[in-house]
Amino acid sequence: MRHEPKLGFTFCWSEVTAMAPAQKTRKVSRNPELIRGIGKYSKSQMYHKRGIWAIKAKNGGVFPRHDPTPKPQSPALKPPKFYPADDVKKPLLNKHKPRLTKLRCIIVIIHMYIFVCVFK
Repeated sequence: MRHEPKLGFTFCWSEVTAMAPAQKTRKVSRNPELIRGIGKYSKSQMYHKRGIWAIKAKNGGVFPRHDPTPKPQSPALKPPKFYPADDVKKPLLNKHKPRLTKLRCIIVIIHMYIFVCVFK
């Protein structure tokens, strides 16, 4: 459907294509899960499916390793603000003494009534 604006040129919506931002494709596992944590293929089956045997054969029977990059030296640590003896937390005082719960007299009467009715 063409729209004729007042400026004199033709415009077609089907010719307009919006560029979507490039999305990362999510890496899907080649071992589908039967239930959570259990894959369809065993460890040895995935070893062959991924082709690790070919990578090892190419490198003399050993999986290729890359040397770790050296870490930059960390700056010198600052001395602590407090001495360790000052940092010890003092336990809070707990003067709570558990007391026996008191039953209300109505509850005691109902319990006695049930007790008498059951063992009559």
